[in-house]
Amino acid sequence: MVFRKKMWMAAITALSLVAMLVMACGGDAETITVVETVVVEKEVEVVKEVEVEKEVEVVKEVEVVKEVEVVKEVEAPQTDDRYGGELKVALGAAISTLDVHRTTGTTAYEPSFAVQERMMAYNSDLQATPLLVDTWEVSDDGMQWNFTLRDGIKFHNGVPFNAEHAVKSWERWAERDNYGSLIFGFVDDISVTGDLSFSIDMVEPTALILEALARIGGYAPVMMPPEMYNVAAAEGADVLIGTGPYELDEWATGDHLRVKRYDDYSPADSAASFMAGRKDAFFDTVDYVVIPDSNARVAALEVGQIDLMGREVPPDMVDELEANPDVKVAIATTSPAREGAWIDNIDGPFTDARVRRAFAMAFPVEDALIAGHGDSRFYTLCPSMMACAGKWGGWADGSEGVYNYHDKGGLEAAKQTIKDLGLVGTDITVLQAGDRARFSGPAEISRQTLDAMGFNVIFKQTDWATQTNWREKPELWDVFHTAGGGAWAANPLLNSSLAKNKYWNKYQDESGAMTAGMESLARASSADEQLAIVKEMQNVFWQDVPYISFGDSFGVGAVRADVQGSQSLYSMSWNVYNAWRSK
Repeated sequence: MVFRKKMWMAAITALSLVAMLVMACGGDAETITVVETVVVEKEVEVVKEVEVEKEVEVVKEVEVVKEVEVVKEVEAPQTDDRYGGELKVALGAAISTLDVHRTTGTTAYEPSFAVQERMMAYNSDLQATPLLVDTWEVSDDGMQWNFTLRDGIKFHNGVPFNAEHAVKSWERWAERDNYGSLIFGFVDDISVTGDLSFSIDMVEPTALILEALARIGGYAPVMMPPEMYNVAAAEGADVLIGTGPYELDEWATGDHLRVKRYDDYSPADSAASFMAGRKDAFFDTVDYVVIPDSNARVAALEVGQIDLMGREVPPDMVDELEANPDVKVAIATTSPAREGAWIDNIDGPFTDARVRRAFAMAFPVEDALIAGHGDSRFYTLCPSMMACAGKWGGWADGSEGVYNYHDKGGLEAAKQTIKDLGLVGTDITVLQAGDRARFSGPAEISRQTLDAMGFNVIFKQTDWATQTNWREKPELWDVFHTAGGGAWAANPLLNSSLAKNKYWNKYQDESGAMTAGMESLARASSADEQLAIVKEMQNVFWQDVPYISFGDSFGVGAVRADVQGSQSLYSMSWNVYNAWRSK
């Protein structure tokens, strides 16, 4: 017996003239085509006494529709004034790659959010719902999943999206992503069973398959054509092609990236909700403009030269922007990000967990949060492995004597550890992204702390784009600073920094305890069981210290007041689809 879940079955119906006009508002409207189609239907109806085979032949020979489809002399009137214009989005750093399977850098994610799509997508309640998937079913024993994709979806290069594309894109993602690797440990085989269908056979059941198709945080399981997924993810494809409502128009490296409305987009037949449901490209184009200086970004926003700053408003400029009636400010207090110093676990002194733990003991975490965010409105101390606002965060188990211990004997204990290990005077390279105040300030705190511990600190000042490239090469650094939010900060299964050899810290999990915890959590069936497992994983975290956790921050974004419908949920990019400028 098969348990079937039917999701948004597409109804194949003829479009009325009014519907055609509404959907054509964003581009060329072919109203003649609709009128002549009606005429053709009447011509066919006249041929009633012809044999069935002849009638079919008559229908095939009618070329009226095809002939008039190219005529575009009459355009539909604008019935939806949300269409039109350009949205300008400020980026704090240059886009270093177009391939989000190569990087988790936020600047690459911004355009990808508009251009590429997942098979399943989270709605505002964080439920994984079909986007490119039409229907799915799972066997009673959970050992087989069957998926059917929506028909009529095309990549931006005109190639119809099919099951082979879906499977190969998803496999490429899983090789790169910690959550994908975990889920694929439960998978026996993935088979393409038809042009639009595929099946997943399991080694053992898990309820996380749909979550793996909708994954946010970490690497994105977006769908790609062969010219992207056939390139090794670590190398990165040099094109950006997807199925989304916008397509790449122009990329001037270091200056801007512009996308334009994709006229052949096939939206989901469900209400818009976060990343799920229908997506409308109301803006003709969206231009992502690189403005490294935060003061310049704010100034450009205030005078209307740009429309949106996503989570990059400097804390000391929030009050000024809130006083501007032409700007709306949003502080993400319900969706924090985890701030920290990421350390090289596979090369140099931090390969030793005792050294990593000593660094954590000595670190003045609140100094780093103040350096990056200033006002206490924008950060909070948090001793748990996961963000304090989530269901698996907020307790201190395992952190005693390590977290926020600098002024309680932590620095002196750390100095003694470095002396005992014979590491005094050892070189430590700290990267500082000078164009990101959020991270450059904490980098200075890291420099001071490591210097006080007895290391010889090599302080490399660079920009964010360069840092995102350098962190791929462990020989170039020992410490860099970043943050992760949303599901990444709330769920250990989605946190790549806790997975063995996945994120740039390359955590090795020498005892295997963290990996075992991940596997147990993926199998756990009750909330109480899950909570107990996460707490034990937190004890492992503070023993191993895969990275130095400072606490949680609340990102601040701002948008021009006349831009409607754009928002950020769960620390993801602000949506540029389903957004428009009020007239």
